[in-house]
Amino acid sequence: MAEGFTLECSPAGEAIFSENESNCIFDPASGQRFGEFHGKHYVGADLIWILGADRNVRTEHERGTVTAIADGLTIGDGGRHRKTYHLMGPGHSSEMFHVAHWLDFNIIQSSHAAHGFDNGLMVKLDRTLSFAFLSLDGEPRYEGVPAGFYFAGCNPSNRMDDVDTRNVAYCGLLAGACGHTYGNNSIWQMYAPGREAVIWARIPWFEAIHHPGSRQMSHVRTLFTQRPFEKLIPAQEMILDGPSHGPAKIRAARASDGAFALIYSLEGEAFTVDMRGMRSRRVAQTSFDPRYGIFDTFHTGVRSILTFTSPNGGRGCDWTLVLDDPEWAST
Repeated sequence: MAEGFTLECSPAGEAIFSENESNCIFDPASGQRFGEFHGKHYVGADLIWILGADRNVRTEHERGTVTAIADGLTIGDGGRHRKTYHLMGPGHSSEMFHVAHWLDFNIIQSSHAAHGFDNGLMVKLDRTLSFAFLSLDGEPRYEGVPAGFYFAGCNPSNRMDDVDTRNVAYCGLLAGACGHTYGNNSIWQMYAPGREAVIWARIPWFEAIHHPGSRQMSHVRTLFTQRPFEKLIPAQEMILDGPSHGPAKIRAARASDGAFALIYSLEGEAFTVDMRGMRSRRVAQTSFDPRYGIFDTFHTGVRSILTFTSPNGGRGCDWTLVLDDPEWAST
């Protein structure tokens, strides 16, 4: 949810790392100089440094080089900007750099293998670490990318859509992520006619920015920033009945003070909620449509155990139940 932009710091792509250390562009000494130069150059910018650029660390030499770049950035910008690491997916930066002195938060990459994968499971895993950092999904399913494009026999016509981008946003955040990343297959490569397409890109980036999933990310921001979302704690125990796994799973989180709760139904399946953890005796109940950003408060009643149903069900019929302290909600 942070403002600003990110810069991935892995010059020349794969060439930063090589099976033969003598072929690497950088070593720890030159890596630190590189980091210091860029840290100074962007010292006044509002950004987050993301090291790695979709690469895994395989040797101690590579680890030392990444650490040196990070240290150089800190020298250059005086530690002004946060730093993290973007690895290949699916995976966790915590597998390689979790206790690194320069790492400020973890990134997971839930990647693009299939529709319906619950990226909240990966966020949850990071939260169980003995020394837990903030974590977010830095590369979830991209809108417009063919599902499982890296597998043999991939069907280029089977593409991720706005349903996929909504699902990973809400599931990740309600599982405890500190933010979220939206991606689009045409935008990341700035595809345009006349340029070589990567991963079967077909739509120019200046059209892709208007795709449904892109627009709907503003609704995610609206829902979560209307409330102090940093207070949210995963609260699956609130769901007494309903899908607990698979593509129709229910995800729930509640504020640490019980002032509000958000419950996301991926496919509109009915679910039963235990509201007894809410702080107010009476609870305002509102539906939120993640496709159009529409709120509809349909009932305010005594906190209890209630079952909620949706008029529609199936893929693309996701919605969010918002539970609020009526006094807080009216302010």
